[in-house]
Amino acid sequence: MVYLIVTIKAVKDREAFQQYADQVKVLIARYEGRYLVSERAPEVREGEFPYARIVIVEFPSAEAARAWYDSAEYQAIIPLRRQAFDANIIVARDFNWTLAEGK
Repeated sequence: MVYLIVTIKAVKDREAFQQYADQVKVLIARYEGRYLVSERAPEVREGEFPYARIVIVEFPSAEAARAWYDSAEYQAIIPLRRQAFDANIIVARDFNWTLAEGK
């Protein structure tokens, strides 16, 4: 599995945020993604959480995540996302014990 992790720094336009959320939800499902987390106020045990929200989406593969992000449909709504909020967007793979052990 592969995870798309979005840390939203600040919401700039709530109406644009809702429009984006409505559109991206459909696209994520189309590319076999599913939401795992959408949290505004996580329980912070250590350190700080300097974000307005964190979102984690699971995709079956890196190829599916890339296909979603690179799709013409998603590229078309990126300006709306940028209008709505500032964010970091990363793709992370499932933990691999072989790699963790240096093999």
